[in-house]
Amino acid sequence: MASLRKTWGTMRIVALPLTRVPPPRHTVTYYSFKVVPPPAPPLPKDSPSSRWLPKEGVVKWATLKVDATWGSWGKAEPGTWRFRVFEFGERFLDKLDFEEAALKRIDVKSAPPAKFPDDLTGEERQQAEAAWGKLKVPLFYPPSISSGPAALSDLRALLQQRIPLHNRGFYTYLIIAPLTAPFMIVPVIPNLPFFFCAWRAWSHYQALRAARRLDALLQNGKIVPEADKALDSAYASPPEVDASLKADAPPSPVPNAPADTNPDTSSSTTPRLIVTRDSLGNAMRALDMEPDEGKDLLRAYEQAMNRVR
Repeated sequence: MASLRKTWGTMRIVALPLTRVPPPRHTVTYYSFKVVPPPAPPLPKDSPSSRWLPKEGVVKWATLKVDATWGSWGKAEPGTWRFRVFEFGERFLDKLDFEEAALKRIDVKSAPPAKFPDDLTGEERQQAEAAWGKLKVPLFYPPSISSGPAALSDLRALLQQRIPLHNRGFYTYLIIAPLTAPFMIVPVIPNLPFFFCAWRAWSHYQALRAARRLDALLQNGKIVPEADKALDSAYASPPEVDASLKADAPPSPVPNAPADTNPDTSSSTTPRLIVTRDSLGNAMRALDMEPDEGKDLLRAYEQAMNRVR
């Protein structure tokens, strides 16, 4: 597997179901995607590009720069236009689909390829071809809540929904962005409508690329479900679930349901929330989440709660 790490990175997926719904509908699931890039080859010391290019790459540097600028706006004086834009932006982010934020975290450049790369030759090609043949992307799921077939089915349903959505969003904002040019004549304040459209187009594009890569890996049988009992800690009181229930059959009511669950939704035809904020804290610790991803998980919880109401 040495050639695999030299050619592309490794990847793992963690699925945390947030709701339970009867078939054929699919659960609302939070996905944690992690890509470990391969070691970067060192640049020659006398290379001109090594003198001015950021070590983390131009795209990563620009992303960090934007994040730093956005954070500084949040520290501006209350009442200023920067602070007001920051408040509006944070409220918008809370309403943005958490699935989009999760997909955007995938580093497509370092992720395993959808198919064997054709640009390799000789011994390097033979080694990489053998490594790609053994490539597996584990899809971890909580065995007390889901099953292997159900985990794959939910992921497939998510991608079938997100790919056309992000494709439309990308082209829509790409077309709208030039129409915001007249706002450039406003003095002092930057052209916020243009930057918003450009950001939304970029966001949709990033999520679209990631969704397509996952869909291709799924179709090629490279994503393999694996039960992980440590993920059961995300559920305050995991219900007893038999094999037929996890795969096909409608679920039974969840015992000791979270306080956020509406007692009137006990029917087997009604979606139900099966996590709490406290139990998700267990998942954050089990997955060793970064603060930003933990924030995304809590945002996913809030959105899932609103979807089942």
